Amino acid sequence: MAIDIHAHHIPSSVMQRVKQEGSGCGVEIAEWGSEGPQLRLGQGTAPGRPIIKELLDLDDRENKLKEQNLRHQVLSTWLDIVGYNLPVEQGCRWSRLLNLSMAEELKQQKPAGRFTGIATVPLQSGERAAEELEFAAQECGLLGVTIGTHVNGKNLDDPSLRPFWRMAEKLKTPIIIHPFFPLGVERLGSYFLTHIVGLTAETTLAAASLYCGGVIDQFPDLKIVLCHGGGFFPYQAGRLERGREIRDDIKKATRRMAREAVSWFYYDTILFEPKILEFLISEAGTDHVLLGSDCPFGIGDPDPTRIVAEARLSPAERAQVLSGNALRLFQMKSAS
Repeated sequence: MAIDIHAHHIPSSVMQRVKQEGSGCGVEIAEWGSEGPQLRLGQGTAPGRPIIKELLDLDDRENKLKEQNLRHQVLSTWLDIVGYNLPVEQGCRWSRLLNLSMAEELKQQKPAGRFTGIATVPLQSGERAAEELEFAAQECGLLGVTIGTHVNGKNLDDPSLRPFWRMAEKLKTPIIIHPFFPLGVERLGSYFLTHIVGLTAETTLAAASLYCGGVIDQFPDLKIVLCHGGGFFPYQAGRLERGREIRDDIKKATRRMAREAVSWFYYDTILFEPKILEFLISEAGTDHVLLGSDCPFGIGDPDPTRIVAEARLSPAERAQVLSGNALRLFQMKSAS
């Protein structure tokens, strides 16, 4: 059995609800071209990238699971539409719309549903994000939450986010940190470097902020998954440790050495090279690595179980990475 914990989906009902309720959220369908609908999040903003049909079609996704030898998939929203730029009240209504839509769609699955949904929160307010996370977990049955690597340019160690971290720790809710809108985007226009380098650098910056800013000391029981094998974070532990040696502000914020921080986070397997996955497992531990695909995007892994099959792992270790860690972390009773 294989469980994919890094996949994206927008319930098709969201488009209809935007037409009916979007004005209260500050969201509208700006255009609907051949590639799909484009949302405008916030008055006067440019339309976002098209929402491709593969993000909306859950029936087609079931066929994709069979092709990829997957039994179950954990569904996050697409980070382009989280709406952190919206005013707080509108952002709260938008997150609620997304969470209710996800929960309602998944309730309509067949008894042997292939999907688990996780929440979106209005991270522009740490307090309101905490409230929405509690609602999504307790009222919608969503088993985790996806957040971006920054909030309108503020790093994730910003003190305003403490209520959110506190609630996630209290509820034992796993958090998937997914990169978006990368720093230095003006230099990333060629060769698809936005995704090849920019997004992985974003994850590195987010993880380093949580470590150097002491968030993982303040909330040690958080369960945080870093996408794309953790960006560059696990592979620069030596540089992070050197930074701590020479910076009193880092020493004051965290008692942990960087190697310890590497093994505190969780990671997906989207690395493509078995030897690199082996290194990650050697540093983070087999129990901190989970299968991921980045479905349905082209930069994702079209054959996500291959890297696990080809890595030098024991059968027990392979089973952990393919499904055991996901079942434990997301507190799933079972997966179809």
